Amino acid sequence: MALVPKLIAQREVCCCLRAKTMFYDTADHEHPESLEAQKAGPFWCAITQSLIGPDGKIAGLDLCREGRGCCRME
Repeated sequence: MALVPKLIAQREVCCCLRAKTMFYDTADHEHPESLEAQKAGPFWCAITQSLIGPDGKIAGLDLCREGRGCCRME
């Protein structure tokens, strides 16, 4: 499983955060090199369908977390 869905399921990141790796499956998702690449993005917000979230700030793995005004932890 890709990194972002795992973090969403664990309620560590906003459920609206999206990454390209969420839309395909490969055994490589679990390799350390792949995990590092997944942390780099690209990311976007499912609400705005953009790199910019509803609050006007950039979407990202380290940015879309609890405490951000638009963050949803559903």
